[in-house]
Amino acid sequence: MTSDLARPTSGPALACVLSVLIGLLLPTSLWAQDTNESDCTANENGNQAACGGEPEAVDAVEHPLDWVPLEAVPEAQRDLQCINCGGRYVDPLEGVDDRGNPEEAQIDAITNRTEMRGNEVLLSGGVEAVQGYRHLSADEAQIDREESSALLTGNVTLREPGILLRGERAEIYSRTGEVNVEKGLFLFHERHIRGTADLLDRDEEGLLHVHDGMFTYCAPSDKDWAIDAREIDLDLEEGLGVARNAKLRVSGVPIFYTPWLQFPLDDRRRTGFLWPDLGNDSTGGVDISAPIYFNLAPNYDAIYAPRYIEERGLLHELQLRYLNPLVGMWTVGGAYMNDDDKYRDQVPDERSHDRWLGLVKQNGLFEKRWRSRIDYSKASDVDYMKDLETSSLDSQRRTALLQLGSLDYLGDKWLVNLDVQQFQTLADDINEDYKKLPQLTGQYRAQGTPFQIEPVFLAQYSNFDSDEDRVTGQRLYAEAGAAYPMLWSYGFLKPTLKYRQLNYDLSEGPFFEDDSPSSGAALANLDGGLIFERDTRVADRDLLQTLEPRLYYLYSEYEEQTDQPDFDSAELTFTYSQLFRETRFSGRDRLDDANQLSVGLSTQFIDTSSGKTLFSASLGQIFYFRDRKVRLLPLDEALDESSSEIAGDLNFRPHDAIKLRTSLVYDPHSERMNSGHFTASYTPDNGSVFNLGYSFRRPLTTIVEQPVTEEAHASVYFPLDDNWRLFAAINYSLEANTSVEDMAGVEYDTCCWKVRLLHLRYYENVTGTVPDFDNPNLEREHSTQIQIVLKGMGGFGNRITGIMEDMIRGFEEREY
Repeated sequence: MTSDLARPTSGPALACVLSVLIGLLLPTSLWAQDTNESDCTANENGNQAACGGEPEAVDAVEHPLDWVPLEAVPEAQRDLQCINCGGRYVDPLEGVDDRGNPEEAQIDAITNRTEMRGNEVLLSGGVEAVQGYRHLSADEAQIDREESSALLTGNVTLREPGILLRGERAEIYSRTGEVNVEKGLFLFHERHIRGTADLLDRDEEGLLHVHDGMFTYCAPSDKDWAIDAREIDLDLEEGLGVARNAKLRVSGVPIFYTPWLQFPLDDRRRTGFLWPDLGNDSTGGVDISAPIYFNLAPNYDAIYAPRYIEERGLLHELQLRYLNPLVGMWTVGGAYMNDDDKYRDQVPDERSHDRWLGLVKQNGLFEKRWRSRIDYSKASDVDYMKDLETSSLDSQRRTALLQLGSLDYLGDKWLVNLDVQQFQTLADDINEDYKKLPQLTGQYRAQGTPFQIEPVFLAQYSNFDSDEDRVTGQRLYAEAGAAYPMLWSYGFLKPTLKYRQLNYDLSEGPFFEDDSPSSGAALANLDGGLIFERDTRVADRDLLQTLEPRLYYLYSEYEEQTDQPDFDSAELTFTYSQLFRETRFSGRDRLDDANQLSVGLSTQFIDTSSGKTLFSASLGQIFYFRDRKVRLLPLDEALDESSSEIAGDLNFRPHDAIKLRTSLVYDPHSERMNSGHFTASYTPDNGSVFNLGYSFRRPLTTIVEQPVTEEAHASVYFPLDDNWRLFAAINYSLEANTSVEDMAGVEYDTCCWKVRLLHLRYYENVTGTVPDFDNPNLEREHSTQIQIVLKGMGGFGNRITGIMEDMIRGFEEREY
């Protein structure tokens, strides 16, 4: 499915810049006498008014299109676009206040010579006029007050912020609003779009018509691409343009012709074709998508994308969006393929070879109290995502589709949540999770006010169901107690005391004799820490160093729970943050017993001038004063270690472009490292991205020991020069001594167009796991993608962007 709705590119309006010409013909128009005598303006009756100074001058720019070459651009303004284009457009009116209505402003005009001939006024020797933020200049002007028309000749220039229009000759008819400009040039500074026209005219309805013209995103010295058209109509009020008999020229050579081409002029959404998407991979062959966007109303729209996959057939994709303040943001979509050819060959015994996917998503917030969320997806078969969601590796490797409905009440003192949740499993060898139909949770919302007793209360009702033959039932969990937070500038202390109760009402099951088991246990903890600070100086930088020791004592009674099911619980992976949790289980199916003390020590180095943390490190361990008897599986033996593993985290950011992070878990009893993770990133200002990572995991849970996974990761996006860039990424399995997935590509980026070519290799394994390389049926998949972008117009092949963002951490598509 297309993840979000694309929008066509846009450009600014033109009509208002021409209205300054009309202003010269209205009764409020100004005409000046010879400047050798005086510089005067006229009042509403055309008589001389008080003389004033010269109109505010526009900074002179030598290039006719305000182009400044790279060597003349200040260093601070030399962004990547400026470097690629060899310069930039500089608007002399940039920063001018354009909030007012120029029609209400006084018109100041100046000329070197004025001559009256009956109803005609001749201005020569240079004419300049300013009305608000609008500017007009020409060599000569001839105004016919009786006909309400004007003729401007020689270097005609019209400006307002962000827009420039030049021509050799301009005719204006005030009564009808018509304007003709010959041999015109136009420029939109911010959009980086320029164009030419043999004749530019504005009709009585305000529509602009460009005759025998062209437009392009390229710099004035470049002719990489341009669109020529016999006629281009610009509806400035609607923000829409239409080109007729249009040709796309690349390096002056016509490569595409269309009798009709519609394009937007602003950011408003428009119904029409979007750029196609093109790729090729080993799961389906050539893959082409041609999306169509429908702007149905200001608050709802749709996109339909017919997608042809060479070895499979035609896939129809549809997505609808709806926004309403009462019901929030809705997205409803789906995809359907009638009789997948390749799927029929792979699984001939399947009853149906039609493929489909449906999804519904919603997010809403009503009166800042009621929050709703829907995230529902369902596929026709377990292989749909890996076969047809080829734009993202993470999507292809999903093992389940979430089907969730949630409603929250956000009160001042209470939080209430209602969830309905289930999953569609996408792996044949993985059991489906239990369905929560429903789960209702109520919790007291503590304010955390220091030195005040705060109540602790949480109650949760859950109804668990399953399509498989296993125990189901209802669970009621509740906890109640009190806490007393204390806070000082040098530390904190918070004691908590509460009681937990767990009750079940179970269906008949083969391993559960009691259909109403229950358990209860008291829990107490004491959490405290100190904060020591000192000023220091490192590498000529003033820093604040903190040293933060922390102790956390936890006591929880033991209660026999061997007759209780496991609906949604699991043993948590041990990390530094686990030191200060009051349970070692997720979910609510186990009330763990504990008599333990966690000891942690953290330190930070903070830049006093910016407030940024440059370095932080934490180290800690849990000491157990008795065996832990409560286990996830009833028959497992008690845990008798006297202490936990040692967990540590370290973050180092000496510069905005450099990030290093590592986390380690060391087992002092076996004297071996159980897990380790290291990442280093370097993102300098030139757009490069360098990543290096290593992960080691011995998935030793307290239930079962699984094989070790050890992987190295590297990714890079590197500019060779101003135009060429290389990018690559690899996830490498050290125990298998082979690549799990890798990608390589090349990019050529110019001022006005960009092309990328990417090749991807991967295995269809579950995210976070290593493929079974001993499996003789394991095959490596391949995908080749190409992306071509004409800047200012758009392009095709956007799947490449998603793959690069998935595999190169920190990569972000640049706006051009």
